[in-house]
Amino acid sequence: MGRRVRPPRPTADGGVGHTDAVRFGRRSRLLVGALTVAVLVAGGAVAFVTVRGDARASVFSPEVRHTGTAPTGYVVTFRYRDPSAKSVLIHGEWYFSDPAATTSTSSQGLDPSQWKPGDVATGWPAPSTPDGWPTAEMTKDPSTGVWSYSIPLPTGYYNYGFYADCTMDEALSSPETVGCTDPELADPSNPPWNDRHGVSTGDSDGRSEVYVPADPAFDKVNDSWEGPTSPKGELTDVSYTSLADVSAPGRIAKNYLAIYTPHGYNAHRSTPYPTLYLSPGSGLNEVDWSTQGDAANILDNLINSHKIEPLVVVMTGTSCADCDPTTATATDYDQDVLLDVMPYVQAHYDVSTEPSQRAFAGFSAGAWAAGSLLVDDANMFGSFGLFSPCPAAVDDPTPAQAAAIKGVRVMIGGGNQDPECHPFADDDVSAVQAAGATPVTEFFYGGHDWDVWRMLLKDFLTNVAFKPASTTQPR
Repeated sequence: MGRRVRPPRPTADGGVGHTDAVRFGRRSRLLVGALTVAVLVAGGAVAFVTVRGDARASVFSPEVRHTGTAPTGYVVTFRYRDPSAKSVLIHGEWYFSDPAATTSTSSQGLDPSQWKPGDVATGWPAPSTPDGWPTAEMTKDPSTGVWSYSIPLPTGYYNYGFYADCTMDEALSSPETVGCTDPELADPSNPPWNDRHGVSTGDSDGRSEVYVPADPAFDKVNDSWEGPTSPKGELTDVSYTSLADVSAPGRIAKNYLAIYTPHGYNAHRSTPYPTLYLSPGSGLNEVDWSTQGDAANILDNLINSHKIEPLVVVMTGTSCADCDPTTATATDYDQDVLLDVMPYVQAHYDVSTEPSQRAFAGFSAGAWAAGSLLVDDANMFGSFGLFSPCPAAVDDPTPAQAAAIKGVRVMIGGGNQDPECHPFADDDVSAVQAAGATPVTEFFYGGHDWDVWRMLLKDFLTNVAFKPASTTQPR
């Protein structure tokens, strides 16, 4: 399809049956400034809104410089100020490999200086931290107390974080068991979008992100669809009350949502906005899709290029006791979406109540929940996206359920190098086909990783969501 998809580490991020959810960090502040203000929304609730603004005049970290020299044309410098630290390590998604020399269990493990056109990012060579991505020592300037690390990077969106006063041996073993911060420290000069002076308005995550443009002299791939653009929509962190039987064991009364509204959002528009509901993997929270998932940049690019219509996107978490399929069931999450989340959104935002104008998508355990909704409540949404479902989600629908599935649009996809969860996606494709429906399928080079899910989100929105069922064709 003319694109490079960076394959991931083999460990699942939020897959059912895994004890550790790999958590990446924050929405990039490299090219996106922000102003956070408190506003009143309908019903008197307070929401914190981040207005993503113009580029900053100067950048401390990360600094992306166009050099016009090999291997990539760009160099990124990361900085961390801590004069008292005895050591600082940086951990980031930048091992690379030739796809022909890469499998689901091995790769060349090239560092960025060894990158060549056509190489893809891959997260499982050694030496590395347990999640498969490399860790490197930063260099301290004794006169300023600033630690720095510079590398060339090809175009793309990268997650990274810091370990302060953590030895390389500790980082390479199991940092959460020896006292190193896990997840590691986000870049203080590249904070999360919902961070107000070091305090998150909702849930938080552990790393930061940086986007690197493409230099066509060295790389024909251009990942600008996931980079900052203008105009920009807004991200809002809100809380809602779980109204459905809050006395039930394991339920909590307060959960969080991250909500994207498009640039120029009109709360009184004559035509209500379509709505996409997004779920992350197991144990993750409402800001993961908008940080490591890069959802706002992707949405801005697609809307600004007129590839999709303006829409409202509601990003849920699975870290609450009543939402996580690993501690409850997919049905519990479904009920939270149907009885708690959707009524809140429809009461506070100008969104359509027509099922055809609602879509639901998720990855890993979130795709499992999407499959559960597809089987039990297909009439509530017009489109479903199952990204790397883990485990299989579509279980033997009844004749009535099969009839409902045939009336909606379904996309199932994932990475071919996802050895644990790819078979589940194949099972779901077969189950939907057995129900008499024709899902759109998209499987390409990659694993159980955000690079895959970002691409699937883009393609789900442009090819499947909010389109008549008759237009969906197998790919």
